[in-house]
Amino acid sequence: MNMNAERAVYRLREFRRQGELPKHYQCSYEVLDDNTREVMAVCDLSGKAVFSSLEILDQQQQRWQMRPNRKIMPSRWVVTDPAGVIHTRFDQKILGKLKNPLYRVALSLEDGAGNEIFRLVDPRSNIGDRIFGSGPGEWVLLRGDQPRAKLVRLPRPSEPGQGGKGFWGKLRKFLASSDQGLISVGSRHILPAPVVLGMLLLFNELTDSSAG
Repeated sequence: MNMNAERAVYRLREFRRQGELPKHYQCSYEVLDDNTREVMAVCDLSGKAVFSSLEILDQQQQRWQMRPNRKIMPSRWVVTDPAGVIHTRFDQKILGKLKNPLYRVALSLEDGAGNEIFRLVDPRSNIGDRIFGSGPGEWVLLRGDQPRAKLVRLPRPSEPGQGGKGFWGKLRKFLASSDQGLISVGSRHILPAPVVLGMLLLFNELTDSSAG
């Protein structure tokens, strides 16, 4: 994957907003274009994203929505655009995980017709790493067998991730002073920002081994 100056980069940031807040408000998230610093999508979170019906505002303040397929143990989520048309479906691929605990796909992304367009996968091929590792630092969006984007940690310009004692101290320092990002191949984003925002919120909860 060519990480050159022309790359398209989204940055996910968590923050707390002021003013009138929804019931059970926890925090808000925004996706920025890392080159222009423009906010491309934003939403409030008032519970677990996997169980919530989320309203996501895009750059033009138009409303997108993401809904789970059921309230208990959801496995699919649908993102609709401002016109109410299905743009993307996320599928957790539960059957694959049940048949093979080392199944490498975190989410499958489908278009409105149900055709798979991307797979979000753990790119590591070593089975031992997937069993004993602390989790991949980078996940990759594949189209077919071709990488089209990857999830990374982006250092915050004003807070470089330095310092800390020992490996774990430095790791915690880095994670605290960095943001999650999605780097696309080429100079154009491969997905709309509201879809990326929904995908990252789902991914973070579904891959959080500490979640109860």
